[in-house]
Amino acid sequence: MSAPFRLRGLAAACLVVSSALLVSACGTEQERVTAAAPAQPTGTTSASPSGSASPRLTDDQAERQKLVPAAKVTWDKAAQAAVGEVQQSKLAEMELTWAPSGAEASASPSGQASGSASPSPASPSPAGPSPSGSPGAQTPVWENTVVTQDGTAHKVWVDAVSGQVIRSEQDPDQDADDKSEWAARLKAATVTPQQAVQAAQGRAKGTVTAAELDDNVWKVDIVDTGNWDKTTVGVSATDRKVVSEDVDKD
Repeated sequence: MSAPFRLRGLAAACLVVSSALLVSACGTEQERVTAAAPAQPTGTTSASPSGSASPRLTDDQAERQKLVPAAKVTWDKAAQAAVGEVQQSKLAEMELTWAPSGAEASASPSGQASGSASPSPASPSPAGPSPSGSPGAQTPVWENTVVTQDGTAHKVWVDAVSGQVIRSEQDPDQDADDKSEWAARLKAATVTPQQAVQAAQGRAKGTVTAAELDDNVWKVDIVDTGNWDKTTVGVSATDRKVVSEDVDKD
């Protein structure tokens, strides 16, 4: 073979080898770049610190989330304390709420009103005094209504942390008809609050936050601490049958 042909063949072979080396080098470089590049976070996770797994609570749900865990005394212990405060009385209503303004200052060992201005049970003051010993802090209380045999109603507030009665007073707004109505209602109710709550808990799971004798029905509020919804279960006050069930998701 002549020299020009050998040179051309050698040049072609060199060109092939160079191309192969270039392709191999590019592949290796691409692998290094790919390995060095950090993983990109998904837009959904980084954009929302709270994440979609924690849905936003309504105002009422948020309030329950704050109030319910703050109470250390269960409804039945609070009811026992309230009934024990007023002789020969029965529980008619109770609700877990925040301590009303002035509750600590007017507490009376005898269980009678001290003569100071009555707090407004319907409008408790979250910023009021703390019967549990933390001035200025919100304190959960059980607001109870207990009624004697003649229908006289008493309001009794029980500290939901310590279990102590912090205020007790006779309802000043009752007239003779009110007393007669309460006396008749309690006499007709053969189902106790404990029995009503037990029946209600068979339909809804959670923490009991209220119980009320409304005509011939015990209405029991139960809060689901998983989603903070409240279920009100109506239980017949004469035969323990569940007569209604309403879920409040607001």
